[in-house]
Amino acid sequence: MATNTSPFQPIEAVKANKHSSFYGLIKAVELDLRLGHQWTELNLHMIDNSKGHARPLFSGIPGTKLLKKRTNLVLPLYLHETVSVEFLASVFDSIKELKINKPIDERGLEKTELYLYLGIMCEDSTIIYYKVTDGLVKPRQNDEE
Repeated sequence: MATNTSPFQPIEAVKANKHSSFYGLIKAVELDLRLGHQWTELNLHMIDNSKGHARPLFSGIPGTKLLKKRTNLVLPLYLHETVSVEFLASVFDSIKELKINKPIDERGLEKTELYLYLGIMCEDSTIIYYKVTDGLVKPRQNDEE
């Protein structure tokens, strides 16, 4: 796991994965998070999914006011990839094994809700983000965390 807070230098873990089939996806999502959304403390983790393949997962702290300044997770995906409930369950199981800081709310209490953002790269290299939670949660208003 490598960390880099500079907005213009890629994290070493991205360079180390340049022979991976996910390299273009990793690079695009990293640049979008770092430069487009001003994320800091960006880390790249490789997690195992249900098919036994290593997948990239980013953790970092968003720089925008839309998200609270706490560790968030992004799973990069290509638009053509199939995402199933089983696949997401295996991703969440892998995340639970990582040593990533648990989200803390404004009262200092550990949040039990586990979520991540799917960073889906389209054919024109735009990246859209969808929030996915582990299990069922009460719907929120757009201005709530």
